Amino acid sequence: MLKIKVFIILLTLSILGFVFYSKTLNYKLNKFLIKNKVNVGIAIIKDNHLTVVNNKRYPLLSIFKYFVAIKVLRYVDQQKISLDTNVSINKNMLDFNTYSPMLKEYKNYPFNITISKLLEYMISQSDNNACDILIDYIGGIKEIENFVYELGYGAINIKVNEKDMNTNIYNQYLNTSFPKDIVLIMKMVKENNILSNSSFAFLENIMLKTETGKNKVKAGLPENTKFFHKTGSGSRTSNRIKIADNDAGYVLLPNGDIYYIAIMIKDSPLSDEENAKIISDISKIIYQHFSAHKNER
Repeated sequence: MLKIKVFIILLTLSILGFVFYSKTLNYKLNKFLIKNKVNVGIAIIKDNHLTVVNNKRYPLLSIFKYFVAIKVLRYVDQQKISLDTNVSINKNMLDFNTYSPMLKEYKNYPFNITISKLLEYMISQSDNNACDILIDYIGGIKEIENFVYELGYGAINIKVNEKDMNTNIYNQYLNTSFPKDIVLIMKMVKENNILSNSSFAFLENIMLKTETGKNKVKAGLPENTKFFHKTGSGSRTSNRIKIADNDAGYVLLPNGDIYYIAIMIKDSPLSDEENAKIISDISKIIYQHFSAHKNER
């Protein structure tokens, strides 16, 4: 009789435990991923609570431009340089075989362009030439990695610039991060005065105006939701495998709360549209979870 009672108690506790777990964000995300057999890493922070699914390294692709931006802005803060300062661009500083919306506007060489405009091209439009010009401006790619290490994120690898990744697509595997480190560093930059108030306000503005990846995280959010982010998209290998499809940033909820989010896909055989749909569906799950459970993490 005692054994039966113990069994009933344990069974009841197990059922209650599962019912509780089935309401968690971690359960909802893992349930979704079981049906979508691609390599997806997810990290979310809300109210200092970190949720991680698939704690692996993923290629950063253009998300690494966020790190370039905070390094450049930190540099101009420290050196008291105006964002309106012009940089002179010669033809030999440009890669004409890479993604660069800037070159549609600037067609005569040399030309002058402000630091603020380069940053806007790099973040809002993910311009590869603007990125490499800014990397050179602050001393090279190693300075970016050293800066991230100094912030306490030694697990983030930043080894190559955009030209290197364009010259050999397998170099796109060299800049890597765990999704959790991306959301943690974004939270640190937003909440810990890493940048001056004016530089941070500028950074948020160009992240909010991001034009790339409208079918990724943003597509899973209600219309007019503020999402400050940076996307990343890799090339396809000879066997049509997509190296990476990424989106990371932070979402402003209607009640003023914020959650930080990074969704990263690597080595996907799916189309770009299918990858984006997975990211947007995950984004929708997360938003709905926080909207339905306003006081939960």
